[in-house]
Amino acid sequence: YSYEDHFIVDWSYTGQYSTQNQQRQNSSFVNFRYTIETAGNALYGICALAHAPKNDAGQYEVFKVPFSQYAKADVNFTYNQVLVPNHRMVYHMGIGVAVPFVNASVLPFEKRYFSGGSNSVRGWQARTLGPGGYRGKDGYMRYDMQAGDIRLDLNLEYRWRAWHWLNLAAFTDAGNIWTIRDYDSQPHGVFRWNEFYRQIAWAYGVGVRLDFTFLIFRVDFGVKLYDPTRLY
Repeated sequence: YSYEDHFIVDWSYTGQYSTQNQQRQNSSFVNFRYTIETAGNALYGICALAHAPKNDAGQYEVFKVPFSQYAKADVNFTYNQVLVPNHRMVYHMGIGVAVPFVNASVLPFEKRYFSGGSNSVRGWQARTLGPGGYRGKDGYMRYDMQAGDIRLDLNLEYRWRAWHWLNLAAFTDAGNIWTIRDYDSQPHGVFRWNEFYRQIAWAYGVGVRLDFTFLIFRVDFGVKLYDPTRLY
């Protein structure tokens, strides 16, 4: 259902707090960012008041297209700790939850979470991890199915300046995505409190950064350390 036509009318609010001081390059700092998003509530209220007809799936429509209704929240926290000049440790945690309701049984694909890739668990390519312990048929990855409603990203990275604009890094990542509901098409993908911790993937690796101040090139090499799909 994520790939069916849908209509989205949403609003979002984003807040950010940072202690970073551009005048003090060798000082520790904190970054905190959050986003709250919701969609479809006003449309649902209008349709309900107008006693608009529903389609065969029990959904209200706009211009004969069902509209999505969901709530979504994301929180990202980063602590950049200076150990000694030109050496620092960076801690990052990201959590996101999105819930479809009333006029929608599943999130639109573009609003779902994915895991793996350069900004997540770097031992996996983008959109190849999760949800949970899900594995495609015969072990093949399924980009269309590897999406979820809950995300967890944990990153720890040690960085040091090797020479002028050349920075090196060593990192370890952990995380995964999960679904809110137990979908038949994504076995082992639903979030369960007594099981999710065993489905947290783990990777490690090294990286190179070319830091020209106004532009940064980044290359990372990640290796899988723990693959949750091997549980099933």
